[in-house]
Amino acid sequence: MRILARHHPKVVAVAGSVGKTTTRRAVAAVLRRSFRTRESHKNFNNELGVPLSIFGEQVSGGQNPWTWLGIIGRAAWLAYGPKIGDYPAVLVLEMATDHPGDLAYLTKLARPDVAVVTAISEEHTEFLGDLDGVAKEEGTVVEALSPQGVAILNADDPRVMAMKSRTQARVITFGFAESADVRASGAHLESALGSYFLRFDLAMADATYPVNVSGVIGNGNVSASAAAAATGLALGIEPNLIPYGLAEFQPPPGRLRVIPSIKGTTLIDDTYNSSPQAAELALETLAEFPVAEGTRRYAALGDMLELGNLTEESHRRVGECAAKVGVDVLIGVGPLSIETCRAAVASGMSQDRVFHVANAAEAGRFLQERINTGDLILIKGSQGVRMEKVTKELMAEPERAAELLVRQTPDWLAK
Repeated sequence: MRILARHHPKVVAVAGSVGKTTTRRAVAAVLRRSFRTRESHKNFNNELGVPLSIFGEQVSGGQNPWTWLGIIGRAAWLAYGPKIGDYPAVLVLEMATDHPGDLAYLTKLARPDVAVVTAISEEHTEFLGDLDGVAKEEGTVVEALSPQGVAILNADDPRVMAMKSRTQARVITFGFAESADVRASGAHLESALGSYFLRFDLAMADATYPVNVSGVIGNGNVSASAAAAATGLALGIEPNLIPYGLAEFQPPPGRLRVIPSIKGTTLIDDTYNSSPQAAELALETLAEFPVAEGTRRYAALGDMLELGNLTEESHRRVGECAAKVGVDVLIGVGPLSIETCRAAVASGMSQDRVFHVANAAEAGRFLQERINTGDLILIKGSQGVRMEKVTKELMAEPERAAELLVRQTPDWLAK
């Protein structure tokens, strides 16, 4: 693309089945302290979104030809107009796939200098076949690197680590594993004045640095922070500066966000999307979150979509996890989640603590009637189930929905 050839930014591509947006945000937070950095806007991660991010646009043209004409005009100016000095030095581009070949196309549009792969899970197996098919497709972003590039790989995921053989680029690993080049440890949640903080240590470059990230919970955010630190090292940032960048990291809406709720309860809003691995992580986070004695932990879990032949198995796996981590009340939402409920009961949850409802609206009404002061409620599901409607129904300040929640558009406009 002429714009990239003309302005020569470093391109950081963030790929993987889960955690891409959170990792992209963490990477951008670290890099902004040292470089003029632009990241993909919202979910601009496909064949239209990646070019729009390169152009610096924050909205697409939709059905309006005049808007598209303006976008094309501004892009032409970047490509051929007078050269100015404020184009970003680094682009952090989220790259998504749901069909074979998607990432090959995106990496031809913007060849990465650094490729970050978060994790491999069952997401999009409807189109990619199985986990090995997902890994084959996601690894395309690593294959696109030149020998002078850097691959940032998750040391906790064997399928991601196997991608080392698919590139001649330098490899930096991150995660909780002892072998990780950037290793996270000691993660724990603290609270003060109604706010929550993740505290953990990052071992990198022969030293250990304490990190404090506010407004986030869960090991997924710790892993994203480690990936961001590894990316910072790849681009030459001094290790001692990285914790300062992570202190400015804010998670995107719908990804393990803690939101005050009605009746003095607390919501964990994880409604952006769902997959078996992400749902298990959310359930583990729910189980670790401190609650007062006598209160209950609820999990409202919507259907997980686009899983193909793994659909029933994946929903059962999540139900087994809910029982294992000690959820007090489980609500399955949608036709597929009946398997989640059945598996939870089969794994030892009392049948009178497991419920199934048809949709998000029913789930919201069900929870309103049952929750009490001090209860904690996890809300999660795939995009098509619209579980953010449950969050909006229960949040203490619904007027802040546009600020805090995902997909705050009419159903007919929602993705």
